[in-house]
Amino acid sequence: MELSYILADPSGNTTAFVLTPVARGSYGPVARQVMAALNAEQVAFIHDGRMDMMGGEFCGNASRSFALWQALHREDGLSLRPFTGEEQVSVRVSGAPRPLDVAIRGREDALYAAIKMPLPLRVLPLTDPALGPVTLVEYPGISHLVLEGRTPDDGDLAAARALLTALNADSGCFGLLYANGSSLRPLVYVRDTDTLIWEASCASGTCAVAAARALAQKTTLELELFQPGGSLTAKAQLQNGQLTALTLDGPVTFPKSGRLSLPPQGEGGTAQP
Repeated sequence: MELSYILADPSGNTTAFVLTPVARGSYGPVARQVMAALNAEQVAFIHDGRMDMMGGEFCGNASRSFALWQALHREDGLSLRPFTGEEQVSVRVSGAPRPLDVAIRGREDALYAAIKMPLPLRVLPLTDPALGPVTLVEYPGISHLVLEGRTPDDGDLAAARALLTALNADSGCFGLLYANGSSLRPLVYVRDTDTLIWEASCASGTCAVAAARALAQKTTLELELFQPGGSLTAKAQLQNGQLTALTLDGPVTFPKSGRLSLPPQGEGGTAQP
């Protein structure tokens, strides 16, 4: 199988966009091969003006990157036109029930994209016997557990699955968010590809922490969270004690693109620039 791709790097959360049409039932196995071949954290499939993540989940970083690609790509899809200034873009992506607005900016140093994120279905602070104090932030397509000040433990993954099941929350794609002050380490599981990855950055996770803290503090807040691959800035707005808006901003680069030859079976592949 020959695939065209472009690799996006939104604050280290490397995302391979597959530009060649792929049958939806093949997303999982194709994504695993693409990730191995390109050393990417995740894969998204572009078709008919829409972006679908490899597990059907919502991803803010991929959505921000897709907005830039959608607005700036040349005819071949593998390169972007030069861009300075500002532009508003609307994107259709998996895990979001309606199009999302993205403000893209071109600066001398980089491209930036600020996305108006979908609001969580619920934000629920609680105490779990295994995980301790935790806040569930459930989006359409992904559930996050915000763990403030906790050190990762080998039993956390099993405990998270049990808690999500007990709360009747989506466990097909979920994140464990180890937040400590202005730092964040996101661990994300996707069932459809059976992948568990310490992500370099996580957009929806950053917004989950912002939402959890804003509701706990009962105030609008903006925070920058430093993650292994870079920093992301989220703003959570409250009105009358209710969460009314979430915005996520950060830089995006596109380090490479080309064509990828995948074997009929097994992992791996050969990338050609």
